[in-house]
Parts: sequence; C-alpha cells; structure tokens
Amino acid sequence: MIRLGRYLAILALVIGGAFMLPQGAAGHALLQSSVPARGSTVGTAPSTIELVFGEKADPRLSSVKVLDASGVDHASGGPSPAAANPLELDVAVGPLADGVYTVAWRTVSSVDGHAAAGSFAFGVGVTVTTTPGSETTAGTSSSASLPADAMRWLLYLGLVSLLGATFLGLAIDPAPRRSVIRMAGLGWLVASAGTLGVIGFQWGDAGGDLSAVLGSSIGTSAIERLAFVVIGGVAVGLLLLPRRQAGRRIFGLAAAAAAGAMLVDVLNGHGAAGELPVLKVAVQWLHVVATGFWIGGLAALLLDLRGQPGEDKLRAARQYSTWAGIALAAVVVTGTTLAILEIGSIDALVGTDYGRVVLLKSGLLGGLAILGASNRYLNIPTLVARLWRFRRFAFAEVAIGAGILALSGLLVNLAPPVSSSTTAKAPQAAPPIIASGHDFGTSVKVRLVISPGAAGFNRFDAAVTDFDTGAPAPATAVSLRFSITSRTGVGGSNLALQPGAPGAFTASSGNLSLDGIWKVTATVTSPAGAVEVPLVVSTTVPPQPIDVNATPGVPTIYTIHLADGRSLQIYLDPEVAGAGELHATFFDAAGTELPVPTAAMAIAGSDGAGTLLQPRQLEPGHFVAEVTVTAGPLAVDVVGSDPAAGLIHVHATIEVQP
Repeated sequence: MIRLGRYLAILALVIGGAFMLPQGAAGHALLQSSVPARGSTVGTAPSTIELVFGEKADPRLSSVKVLDASGVDHASGGPSPAAANPLELDVAVGPLADGVYTVAWRTVSSVDGHAAAGSFAFGVGVTVTTTPGSETTAGTSSSASLPADAMRWLLYLGLVSLLGATFLGLAIDPAPRRSVIRMAGLGWLVASAGTLGVIGFQWGDAGGDLSAVLGSSIGTSAIERLAFVVIGGVAVGLLLLPRRQAGRRIFGLAAAAAAGAMLVDVLNGHGAAGELPVLKVAVQWLHVVATGFWIGGLAALLLDLRGQPGEDKLRAARQYSTWAGIALAAVVVTGTTLAILEIGSIDALVGTDYGRVVLLKSGLLGGLAILGASNRYLNIPTLVARLWRFRRFAFAEVAIGAGILALSGLLVNLAPPVSSSTTAKAPQAAPPIIASGHDFGTSVKVRLVISPGAAGFNRFDAAVTDFDTGAPAPATAVSLRFSITSRTGVGGSNLALQPGAPGAFTASSGNLSLDGIWKVTATVTSPAGAVEVPLVVSTTVPPQPIDVNATPGVPTIYTIHLADGRSLQIYLDPEVAGAGELHATFFDAAGTELPVPTAAMAIAGSDGAGTLLQPRQLEPGHFVAEVTVTAGPLAVDVVGSDPAAGLIHVHATIEVQP
C-alpha cells in the first residue's frame, strides 16, 4: 500500500503540473491575414472581406460581422469558403460609407473542432488609430478548458489501456489472466466516457443548433468516434463472456478498434492541418499507437505477472521488453519529428506553452526510458529471484506514463507555434497618406490613398466621386502627375492607374521616390471630358518626439526634436480658425537658430485636403507663411535644407481652436 501511494503521488504531481500550465492560445482556426488588412485604410469601400485562417474553418459554424462605429452590422449573409483557398472565408458587405469598421470573427475549426474569436479594424477613407493592447486576440474555447483536458486524458488513458491489454493477448500471452481481460473492459469504459466528454465539449463550443452541428465537421467526427466505441464494445463484450477462451481474432478486433479510435482522434486534431497533413497524421498516429503498446502493454504485463515468479513469467517479461524497445524507438523518432513539424524553432520550443509542454513530456519520456532500460538489463535477468523489483520499476513507469498521457491531451488543446495567429502578433500597419481634392469646376472629387506612404514603392488607390452626390463618378481613366516641391533639379513623372470597381482606380509604383512634399495632379477622364484635380502629398517620416508648451495668452509652441540635438519649433498665430500665420524655426543643439536657407511647407486638414504654402524667410532658419485654417487637427509638414546635415523633414499635428 505504501508503494502504491508513492506511485499515485507521482501520477498526481505530473497530472497536476500539466493542468496548471497556462491554457492560452487554445483555438486553432486563427486569423493569419485579411483583405483589407488589419489597421489599413482603403480608398474605395470593399464589397467583400477576405479572411485567411491557419486551419480550415467550418463556414456552417463560423460567423463574420462588419460593424460600424454605432454597432450596425454591414455583412450581407454568412461567410462562405473561397474556391481558390480552402483556408479562406469570404463575406459580402453592403455599401460602406467613410469611417472605421470592425471585423468581428468567430470560427470553429473543421479540423479539430476548436472555437476561436477575434476582431480587427480597417478604415474606408480615414486612418485607423489603435492603442497598445487593442490588437486582434484569439478567444479561448471551452473545448480547450481544464475539464476538456480531463476528458481528453480519460480518452487516451482508456484507449491505451484497451490497446495494451489486447496487445498482450496478441503478442505476449494468448491466454492472459482474467484481470487483463477486465483491464480491457475498464479501458473501454474509460475511453467511452472520454469520447462522450470530447464530443460534448465540441458540440457545446459550436454554438449552432442541432441540425447545423450534425451536418458539420464536428457531427462527422462524432459519428466516427462513436462507431469505434461500438466496435470496441462488441469486441470487449466477447472477451468478457464467461467460460470462453478469448481468441486472437477477438483480441485483434479490440486492438483494431482502439487503434482506429486513435486514428480518428489524430484526423480531428491539428496534425491534419497545415502543411504535410498526410505525413503529420501518419507520424502522430504511429506515436500514440507505439505509446499504447509501451505503456498499456506494461500495465497489462503487471497484471499478468501476478503470483509467484517462474520461467513463464520470465519469458513473458523478455518478450514484452523486446516489443517495448521497438515501441520506445518509434516514440522517440515520431515525437522528434512532430516537434520539428509543429514547433519549428528553438525560440518557439522554450517561448510558447506548446513548446514547454513538449519539453516536459520529453523529460518524462527520458525518465521512462531510463526505467525501462533498468528493467531490461538489470531486473529481467534476475526476475525469478527479484520479481518485486521489476514490479516496482514497472509501476513507476505506468504512473509516469499516465502523466504523459495527460500532457498529450493538453497538447491537443494548445495551438502549435506553426499554426498560431500571425495577425495577432503583427505590428500595427503604418498609417497611409490620404490626400483629397476637387477640380476647379467642382464636378468631381478625388481621394487618393497611398500605402505605406513612405518614400519609395507605394500602392495608389484613387476613388473618384461626383462632387454633389458622392456617388461613384463615370470616370474611364485616371492618371497621376508627380512633381516634388521641396527639392530642385528633380523632374516630374506620370502614372496611369488601372480601373477596378466603378469610380475606383489603382496601381503600384515608385513614383513617390524621394522624401519631401509633393504636388500630385490627378487627371480624370470621363465621357464629358477630362479635368484636373490638384493634390498635396507629404511622405511619412518616423515618429519624432514632440514637446507641447501651452501658456495662456500666447500661441502654443510645438517643439519637434531631431537627430544630433537639433529641433524645430512650430506655432500658429493666432491658433484659432480663420486667417493666421504659421511660424517654423530651426535650432541647432546649442539652442541657437540654425541657418537653414530655404524651406517648403504644407498643411492638411482631417479630410486630407492639403495646401502648399508660400513661406517667406524672416531671418536665417525662421520662416512664416500665411494660412487659412478650420478648427480641428491640422497636419503640418516642413522641409528644410541644412547645408551641413542635408534634408530635414518634420511632421507635426497641431490643434486649431474654434
């Protein structure tokens, strides 16, 4: 009894440690990418939202909402799978006005039945602003909770017991003790309870009505699981018949039912998702079957070796030891292969919950290998004289093996690093440039979205609308003409945009090749003729530290800190809507005015309408320009030429009071 208590204590510690591990990143159909992208701004409202997940999501049990700021859902119907990509769900949306929209998604993986949820925002014609902690997150599903882990452990414990007992009857002792047969029956009961528990949690997670669940991937997997439960029950019933010698065929049927149930579980796990699914399924199935032969067979052998030691017991122990060596080799090779396929890197091995569980499981397997080797080379040769010692080591192996099965159940409910959401970890997309304007005759408006907006290669999305109604204009062509105003000696360039949806045109190019302030002229061609729309574009710059000094009675001074201790001070006088003067003064590290000979200045309101200013120099480094502004945020760009350090581009947003 004391020894049994020790083994139970070992088992309790292992299982308790496994279940105390963090239960994070549970859902597996996690968002990988989207169109529009998270945090992006589009010039023209999309008609379809495209979502790509790490595993195939069941569209019958998944949902996608496209919510505006007031919470109104603009999705037209439910999600549907994309024909070209089985991992993609598409949802049609109705007409979207300018604004920020939140895509709230919930998926149920058609591979493993786990639920996941998250959200992200994109903008139509406006920049999306996010704060730390507002990134997309994956929700935790109840099928990845502590009770669900317990049900999965019961499933594995029962299947391993059933497989081990029947393996003993097939390969070691064709006429085992009745206690071995009873072990097979108990294993079937425990596996049946675990099966019903797994099905119950997955059905509860699905969130749909009974007909929807029955017709989904979860319903199919439930039928497959229950089928092998029935087959195993028939075989176990025949084994348990009184006064009947169990034959190899019945043992084989029961073993096949256990191995088949293991295969169904693997086919409905993350091994069947991602790249190389056939290889991962085969390797993982061989891994669990070999574990069943090893751990389950050892437990059955302990029951069969009860009584006084003898030559027959020695022969059985030797036969099992040979099979156990083969099973151990299979477990090590398949386990290593799975770790490489599912984890992918050393950082993920030590830096994720999944990797840490694998490390713990590997450590326990190493301990089992040591115990098994000790039994094979130290205890079996003296088994007739020291059967008690063999049993002590074997009991310890079985206890630790039960803990390993608990870790295996936990791994099923954790997302492998290779399938974890990349969208949730991706940095926030840089705000694009939004420029808007209209032609002289006020017939059309053009809104140009430039992504990412930095000097270099960009994507240009132009939306052309009627000036009065806001409806897409009947434009047949749009071209852009670029000229930089903050530099001299640089020639212009042209770009023809390609038509898409009505009033939408797009192209990608490197026309915005230099940092600075650009004048972009959009030529819009329609059946009524061609008109030109002037736009002002300032390339984006890295974030610059800004100090705001507000003193009653005087204009607020914005100090932008630059490299090498230099700075630029900006203020609006007066800082209210209407006519005024915008001042910009360059300073060196010593705080004296930096003799910048020339400067270009531009402003833009919240709607993207920009204006090129005509600054005049009051003294070296100090420039002023006359402006007419409206209340609200005002984007200011100043580009100066420092003879010693080259081009200086400063961007700041100041607040204009009513």
